[in-house]
Amino acid sequence: MKTRILITGVISGLVYLGWVSLVFAVQEKFVVGGYPAVSKTTPHKLAPSNDIMDLKKNDLTEKLDRRANKHAERWLEKSKKTNALLLIKNGDIIFEGYKSLGREGSEFYSMSMSKSLTSLAIGKALCDGTLRSLDDLAGDYVSELKLNNNNLGRSSIRQLLMMSSGNWLPAFKGQPKVKGGMGFYPNGSEMKGSAWPMRLGLITVADYLWGDVWRRVENKNVFKPGEKFIYAIADTMAVAVVLERASNLSVAAYFEKHVWSQIGAEASARWEADKLGVSLAGAGFQARLRDWGRLAIWILEAHASKGCFGDYLRQATRKQINNTRLTKAGKIFEGYGYQWWTDNKIAAGFWAVGVGSQYLGINPKSSKIIIKFSQEGEDGFFNIFRKWHADY
Repeated sequence: MKTRILITGVISGLVYLGWVSLVFAVQEKFVVGGYPAVSKTTPHKLAPSNDIMDLKKNDLTEKLDRRANKHAERWLEKSKKTNALLLIKNGDIIFEGYKSLGREGSEFYSMSMSKSLTSLAIGKALCDGTLRSLDDLAGDYVSELKLNNNNLGRSSIRQLLMMSSGNWLPAFKGQPKVKGGMGFYPNGSEMKGSAWPMRLGLITVADYLWGDVWRRVENKNVFKPGEKFIYAIADTMAVAVVLERASNLSVAAYFEKHVWSQIGAEASARWEADKLGVSLAGAGFQARLRDWGRLAIWILEAHASKGCFGDYLRQATRKQINNTRLTKAGKIFEGYGYQWWTDNKIAAGFWAVGVGSQYLGINPKSSKIIIKFSQEGEDGFFNIFRKWHADY
């Protein structure tokens, strides 16, 4: 973990404030290829499409697009921690690049970007009637969440999507402090907090949300549901279990049926699960870079569509709650929607974000998309997207 201090300044007439952000590193082998090789559980495999969406390369006739292409190329050449970078406009590729272990056929692991995919599944479930209302209490779907004064059960689906259950105050990357610990990493070091115990089959999602692990969590029920934004993976996992109980499908299977099957994917993808097959909804999805691009195009089109899901997605991707910065997550964002980050200080649009500074950014006003998979944050990334939107 390293601390980076950004300086107050002015960019193209936009003033942004300095901030301190904690940048967490991820091992490259996990960014490229993910965790299945070391996991002790079986991920859900999502099938490719029989009707693949054609992704064409833009001819770069527009000056801004040529400049964005060159800017991205130069930035990726200098980068020491990025494995893949993709820029798309109006469904065409403006730039596509890979580095180090990254290849065109690689699967890229999304870390917490998976939270935004869970939101897509929730929106679909709301619109097809699987979920009655975003204001239903989670405990009405998952009775175990009502036990032991658990804030997750007292929270509405909407409040969980907004990460405002107030269930616990995280100590490490959205994870709680647990008396007695949560186990050990494969190398034998102490596990302070991650998906590793579920990935290794040591505990289940149920243990984490209402069972033994939850009972040993310190600093529980720190706020009333809906009162404060606190970035915590438990909110995502709880809303995912709500969907699984309501649909009798894992979140991964539901997402495959209602979202993935619609994007025209060229290859299969994977979503991690615990040993009982419950999806690790907060961090566990991986796919090829171009299929990430196809998914982003589908999201952009759905965002502009009329009807229930378009309405949901427009709500999900605008600020529903202020980023109170009670944890170190999302320092560059002023707001949070329904598992989407909003109000970026430098680059417009809505964002899926993963630890290691992995990003999927979409600007619906310009139909421009940027996607990056990396091991650690590096200066200047957001300027690629910002400058692509202004003559410079």
